[in-house]
Amino acid sequence: MIKILVATDLSERSAHAVQRAVQLIRRQGGGEWSLLHVIDDDAPAAHVQRQVQQAESLLQSQAERLGEQAGSVPRVIVATGEAATLIVEGARGMGADLLVVGAHRKSALRDFFVGTTLERVVRSSHLPVLRVNGPVTHEYRQALVAMDLSRTSQQALKRARDLGLTSLDKLSVASAVEPVAAGVVMEAGISAEVLENQRELLRQQLVERLDALGVTLSHERLLVQVGSPEGVVGEALSQSGADLLVLGTHAREGVSRFFLGSVASRLLGTLDCDALIVPPAG
Repeated sequence: MIKILVATDLSERSAHAVQRAVQLIRRQGGGEWSLLHVIDDDAPAAHVQRQVQQAESLLQSQAERLGEQAGSVPRVIVATGEAATLIVEGARGMGADLLVVGAHRKSALRDFFVGTTLERVVRSSHLPVLRVNGPVTHEYRQALVAMDLSRTSQQALKRARDLGLTSLDKLSVASAVEPVAAGVVMEAGISAEVLENQRELLRQQLVERLDALGVTLSHERLLVQVGSPEGVVGEALSQSGADLLVLGTHAREGVSRFFLGSVASRLLGTLDCDALIVPPAG
């Protein structure tokens, strides 16, 4: 039975996340789920208490209707304090398998991996985070996994399947021969044939790792290109029509080597599709 925590700020963006959680619970024939709203306690106590009461009233009024849709009534939790800490504690307390959140405002997306609440949650827990970008009209039709040769990206693919977010017939993989390496080759005057050999070697290595996971993909569904990670993934998203991007992270680096630092921020900041961010297993 799946266990899902939905962190909501009561906005329309969070409402999309709630609806995705409803769909996931219903698809799996039930499950345990909670709606968590955190209120900043850096305000007069009376004001904070009024906010708590209002949020509890609103969420409780929604819970029964959501329960009818999902087949399982969510628990309502309204807490006061620091959001990231309370989200992690809430997830651990219920033994959650997945955290579901709505997207940030577009202006803030570039800071996704630079100190936001969600970034702190990803860094301080081993919980996969599903960021829902827009209205939920259907189940995920196609997932694209951004892979390098790290164990974390392989774990991300496995978790996406275990959570029921994708299946073999709805799965594609994209990987990049990093432009830094390509630049070194070009400056050394080595032919384009060498770059092609690098690309084919990476493809073979990915095939071996996918085989170990029991995943066999057609040539068209394993895209390996020379270029920037965001460029390669953007092209793959366009070609595959994927509505879910899956990527793994490192505990300290924030993202796998395939998506170092600002690359992940730029990529996630321009996405229209949903994204599953999977930290390394604890």
